[in-house]
Amino acid sequence: MNDFNIQNYSEQLKKDLTLFERWHALIKALDQTQSMSELLDILQKILDFDSHQSQMVRIANDYWFPSTHWVTVAFAKCAAWASLSQTDMALPNGQKVAELHFSEWPNATFRFMKAPLAAGGYYLEETAQNLRVLYWDIKRKRFYLDTQQFAKLVQTEAIQLAGVHALATFQKRLTAIATQLSEESYDLVLPGLSQLEQMHLKMVQEGLPTSILDSLFVNAAKQQFILKRIRDDATGVEIEVGDIELQLTQHPTNNGHEQWTYDIIDSNKEVTIYTLFQQLPFFYQWYDDHFTIVGLKDKREVFVD
Repeated sequence: MNDFNIQNYSEQLKKDLTLFERWHALIKALDQTQSMSELLDILQKILDFDSHQSQMVRIANDYWFPSTHWVTVAFAKCAAWASLSQTDMALPNGQKVAELHFSEWPNATFRFMKAPLAAGGYYLEETAQNLRVLYWDIKRKRFYLDTQQFAKLVQTEAIQLAGVHALATFQKRLTAIATQLSEESYDLVLPGLSQLEQMHLKMVQEGLPTSILDSLFVNAAKQQFILKRIRDDATGVEIEVGDIELQLTQHPTNNGHEQWTYDIIDSNKEVTIYTLFQQLPFFYQWYDDHFTIVGLKDKREVFVD
């Protein structure tokens, strides 16, 4: 057995105290900041600290939380800055990652989970159904919407109970966060989220097989909606929903193929493709059944199951 060296022990305690002081300074700064650029810088330092410098702090420390917790905390601040609707954060008993509660969806809770190594970054998920909303990569400055699972989320009971207005409010919240991140040179891919950007929403694949388009005719007719050819010079079809028109439009491409898009004609700029999914279950079911062809084109490569 080696002799106990009190001087060495004292020096190690000094290093440990210095480490705690640095950690305390970061957490205090995260709590107090009111600047998006500063928040992102602090969060990255916290994540770097967690990855490379925290072995001592982890030992027998009930107050040590994983990186996903601090990403959730930082996002809560972003969400509060971006919306007039309230954002609350709670730490369930026995858990190490906080949950987010947005006042527009009182029956839904969200939190961040670490994405697989193949993707990097973090996923914001609804906890009851484990459905992803978006992907946030702080280090590489990427913020992407999962258009498949967000559409599924719109169909869940909690979201249906909250109603179309709640969905619109939540979309405005995420869009406002994205606007702040755009000022920090983020790469943003959020198809269909903004109420002001509902034209030329590209489908995943070029070309739309006749059989798939015919199935939408059939499904619409069963619900007393008529899918008809577009009246103007464009090539495609449309469904009228009150004063709103949902168009599926064909565009020629330079490579000789055709790109199909969703175009929502709404003079009030209130409707989005996701609020239509909520209001028109047959349209959502068709979209989900044929997602690999008609899904909104997003950054699928980062959404690893």
